[in-house]
Amino acid sequence: MERTLKLILNELKELKEGQKELKKDVSNIKEGQKELKKDVSNIKEGQKELKKDVSNIKEGQIELKKDVSNLKEGQKELKKDVSSIKDNLINGLGPYFEHIEKHIDEKTVELKGSLEDQQRVIDTLAARSVKHESEMKDFKRIVKNQ
Repeated sequence: MERTLKLILNELKELKEGQKELKKDVSNIKEGQKELKKDVSNIKEGQKELKKDVSNIKEGQIELKKDVSNLKEGQKELKKDVSSIKDNLINGLGPYFEHIEKHIDEKTVELKGSLEDQQRVIDTLAARSVKHESEMKDFKRIVKNQ
């Protein structure tokens, strides 16, 4: 009986040891669950952050699309303006050159008239100069002969 009691006592001790180990295991499991809950919570927070980031990226893409659309519209307007300027230059240069040509022709006629008048004065003065020179020679000859 004593032996039986010792066996029972040993088994009870083993059971207590087993319970202690089970308690440790349960405690470790609870700790693991707490860490898993923290990890799950962190993952959920990360997902929320990712969703915000994705949302911000989508908004940025929408704004970029709008900006690209505005740039395309601006390019179209610039093309129209450049085309209009080309047309205005091409169509406006003809009359402008005609006006300049007419102005040059008018000034040329005026200058020709002035040059002709000046040439007449030069010719007259040259003729008078020759005439006076001739008269002076005559006077010198007369003075010498006297």
